[in-house]
Amino acid sequence: MSTQTGTALPSTLLEIRNLHVVSGDGQTTDVRSVRCPAQGRTKALDQCLACADNGGVAKEQGARNGYVACRHPDAAAAALPPGADVDRTPVSAVMSTQVLAVRPDVSLEVLAGLFLEKGLGGAPVVDPEGHPIGVVSRTDLLDERFVAGDTREALARGWQATQGRYRVELGPGIHPEALPYDSVADAMTRGALTLPETAPLGQAAALMAVRGIHRVLVVSEDGRVAGIVTGSDIARWVAQRGGYLRAEA
Repeated sequence: MSTQTGTALPSTLLEIRNLHVVSGDGQTTDVRSVRCPAQGRTKALDQCLACADNGGVAKEQGARNGYVACRHPDAAAAALPPGADVDRTPVSAVMSTQVLAVRPDVSLEVLAGLFLEKGLGGAPVVDPEGHPIGVVSRTDLLDERFVAGDTREALARGWQATQGRYRVELGPGIHPEALPYDSVADAMTRGALTLPETAPLGQAAALMAVRGIHRVLVVSEDGRVAGIVTGSDIARWVAQRGGYLRAEA
């Protein structure tokens, strides 16, 4: 364990969450936050580091996530108690806190590349403040490509359109050109099923089962995306509780 500040660490470490937002112009933004045990809400990382109870930033060797060492007496009490069951475990204890999100103007070509690069099956679609406005999945992407194809249908004199592709009879000085890919806004599912951080894990499992979905967005008190809980996250938690999987795995 090492710290950037050199301060001695108390026993309670607060995970630094990160919402990585990709925009259509190629710009990316990282929105980092921490769940404050003293105030019982999510705060921006810079606000947490300005607190008098801040004990420095730490990162375990080999870990993806950083942590803030918190000296507040309520920090230890807010930690998940050993043996907590599904009714007492909040989704915040199980959810993924390193989230890739996209803006509606991101092209489907870029989205497909992100899904392949990151090995993701879906991503939240957010506004400039990180509030969810929808979700987009690999299924949405495939559906859009199946309907529109790699190129748009073009109907004009001498053009013979087919599903997603076209044959053309060229005249003098005429050449075909593929139109740009559609954007996330054309493929995404508008509106997103969300749960607050304090919702019990069982509620997330029930929502997925009833709606037939694989992931639920978790939002903080101000409505911003704080994490994602998936069916795999819940399955991993059950396996750990049953002793079939170590937590570090």
